[in-house]
Amino acid sequence: MLLALGAALAAANATPQAAVAAYGEAIARNDPALLARAFQPSAIMYCISDDAIHATYQAQWKARMRTGTPPAGPVSTRIEWLDQGASTALARVAAVRGNKSYIDYLLLARLGDSWRVIGKTCQPGARDLPASRAAVGAVIDTKLASDRAWDVDLLANSIDTRALVMTVEDGELVAATLAEWRARYVDRRATSAGNPVVETSRVIDARGDIGIARWSFRTPDGSIWTDRALVMRTPAGWRMMALVFVREPPAAR
Repeated sequence: MLLALGAALAAANATPQAAVAAYGEAIARNDPALLARAFQPSAIMYCISDDAIHATYQAQWKARMRTGTPPAGPVSTRIEWLDQGASTALARVAAVRGNKSYIDYLLLARLGDSWRVIGKTCQPGARDLPASRAAVGAVIDTKLASDRAWDVDLLANSIDTRALVMTVEDGELVAATLAEWRARYVDRRATSAGNPVVETSRVIDARGDIGIARWSFRTPDGSIWTDRALVMRTPAGWRMMALVFVREPPAAR
């Protein structure tokens, strides 16, 4: 019975907007089952508060809900901006939690028949800063340079050590660590000087010390790939905290 209920909840998000709505309802009701409907189990929430990054994985978040109470005062979760493809999406969300207002950046993927949040960053009172958008752009430039030369150092300068690098295959999420991707670049460098990709489009949004980016590129065989990422200012500099790549155009079909 519990397994059937969990499967029904997980299959309920027909759109990215529905996944965000489930997330908002989970917070308002302090309900871990609703949180599980909105978030994929491996998703990590990275929030900046008091100039420190706080990471929360799903089991921690659900445990807090089970022992806590809903936030006092107004609670709302509203999408301000959405960039959606056929199987991945990015959203900027205005979140009110009592007397605090946050910017949430959400990375989403369509897994099977349901959209789920696969990564989140947040910061209270985050403002639109041109310098932050430029910093996010520089991270993307570094990532593309690492691809073009299979350069493991440039790769590490664009992706945080804790981040997951993900893709969607046959409706399932496939994830690997930065260490695994560094090893793959070493393997590729042994047989190829690099991957001369040609960037075809880019979208960046940033608030405070957090941001998101979507960029698409064409590989030498003519394939179009689209990457979407959550980016954050860390003690080591701006880095991707979650990245998903798919072989498809950037716009929803």
